[in-house]
Amino acid sequence: MCILKDISMNFNGKTLIIIGLILFIFQLANFFSIDAISPSLERAQVLSAISSVIIILIGFLFKQFNPNFGERVELIGENKFIFDPDIPTDILDELAWGSEAILTSTAGATILIHKDGKNILRRGIISNVKFKPGETCLRAVKDMKLISLVNTKFYPGREEFFNFCPNVPSILIIPINQKSFILVGGWSNRCFTKSDEKWIKNWAIKLNNIFLKYKF
Repeated sequence: MCILKDISMNFNGKTLIIIGLILFIFQLANFFSIDAISPSLERAQVLSAISSVIIILIGFLFKQFNPNFGERVELIGENKFIFDPDIPTDILDELAWGSEAILTSTAGATILIHKDGKNILRRGIISNVKFKPGETCLRAVKDMKLISLVNTKFYPGREEFFNFCPNVPSILIIPINQKSFILVGGWSNRCFTKSDEKWIKNWAIKLNNIFLKYKF
């Protein structure tokens, strides 16, 4: 996934627009350098011009819909895996599997799971300071809606997450139930895709069912 993002940043809509313009200029230069024009040559020139315009239009569309992923940030913290020893084994297995999948299959760099006032799991680049949820996390739980902070630099309530990871550039807050939520921090701003969000939301639903099953 990181390779695909690197490619998308290097080969973007601007690149396509430049290629289209170069091809259009070449076909114009070729047209004005010809002494005699035949019907077949006219058709070729028209097709060439149309192809160049299509490439330019695709470039504009690609530029519009391609997210502007930021540069990877060197996060402040230590790479650790900390969990509550009172978690039942079956639940811990699921938490360990899911947290590893998020850190290896998405742009996530750090993850925290909060339940009933306790941080029951912290994994990835984490702070040694205890995290306490504030207004943003509590709102996500209350409304049972995912909150995505694509660039914490411009978020007025970013102080809430200093004890999660001080300089984390993007954050997902995914509620599990009215007492629990998942906090995922990304390596760069705008790094989480819709697929990442959907995958983590589905895992949150699964966790809620597991918590209910084991009365945890």
